[in-house]
Amino acid sequence: MYKDVNGVYCNTTITSEMFKRYFHVVDELVVVIRTLNLDITYEEAKMKKVELENMTFVEIGNLNSPKGFLFERNKYKKIIETCVKESDLIFARMPSIISDMTLDIAKKYKKKYLVEVGGCAWDAYWNHSWIGKVVAPYMYFNEKRHIKDADFSIYVTKRWLQSRYPSRGIQATASNVYLKNVKKNVLEKRIEKIKQKKEETFVIGTTAAINVKYKGQQYVIQAISNLNNKGYNFRYELVGGGEEKYLKKVASNFNVENNIQFKGLMLQEDVMDWLESIDMYIQPSKQEGLPRALVEALSMACPAMGSTTAGIPELLQRENIFSNGSVDEIEEILIKYHNSKDMLINNAKLNYEKSKEFQLEKLNDSRNKIYEQYKEVLLKEKSVVFENQGGAKKYGENIK
Repeated sequence: MYKDVNGVYCNTTITSEMFKRYFHVVDELVVVIRTLNLDITYEEAKMKKVELENMTFVEIGNLNSPKGFLFERNKYKKIIETCVKESDLIFARMPSIISDMTLDIAKKYKKKYLVEVGGCAWDAYWNHSWIGKVVAPYMYFNEKRHIKDADFSIYVTKRWLQSRYPSRGIQATASNVYLKNVKKNVLEKRIEKIKQKKEETFVIGTTAAINVKYKGQQYVIQAISNLNNKGYNFRYELVGGGEEKYLKKVASNFNVENNIQFKGLMLQEDVMDWLESIDMYIQPSKQEGLPRALVEALSMACPAMGSTTAGIPELLQRENIFSNGSVDEIEEILIKYHNSKDMLINNAKLNYEKSKEFQLEKLNDSRNKIYEQYKEVLLKEKSVVFENQGGAKKYGENIK
């Protein structure tokens, strides 16, 4: 979470809309989260204000840094322990060092918990840096054991994360995507755009942080350099926050600086407009769960391709999937679509239909059922304890 110069909490993907889901089963929500300070306002940072009644934030420092992990861990552990002791329901988003600490404490106090499995710790850390490679086995082991022991688990994928991180508890599948309604005229507009396209620049795009190498944009830059040297005219647009230095250097090394555009952070509504403008979306990640950005692209009937990473193949047709980090395979797919409007139109139709699986109402139904099961188990346990202590009224108020 970010906190702007005026003390306003803000973000682009972790929003008030996301936090509202928990109020289906709780009265008060305490969010324990790593927090970073901004020296500008949330409007200037192009973020959304995050604020709900009966929701408070408990700020945690950077436990991923050597300083945080070695010297500040115990300080924050005490803070997290207080939150766990005072809470009835515990939701842990994985992978996360904060979640690992929270669940160790939950087990200490014999509290049932629910994990929301959004990615793979091994992929996230191993592909991050040399320090990440040192930490990866530790984080992988923690995610593995906490999910295995979870009373309730929600996975963003249908198969991939379940196979790598199995759970013995009650399970459900629900993506973190927020598609309120898939627009009815989107497909028609896309088909018309493809039909009217002339022989000019072919624009591909990616939405992801640009300051972490595991998002894979460097492979796309290399691919379009190779293709443009063969006479094609590809342009690559990158939406996302972070330092541009590394990818600008890659573009310079491959002599395609003029073919790369950094669009910066965008609000979701602006991202959707941008997706309408590009010719093809690409998700080249080396680490993911089920990428929301790719699902949003599908909902805009955008032709799309992606790597073999995690849940990406669950969203795309086999012919549009390339091996993780394979520049040659990226080139092959781009050439096929560059040369065929019929393929672009067919892909747009398939993607649009696929996106309907991720409409918010459907996902909320799946998520709410397991939330309700979790709360019901808690209430039964509390009721038994209350009655054993001589109480005459069933416990069931002020769930935190």
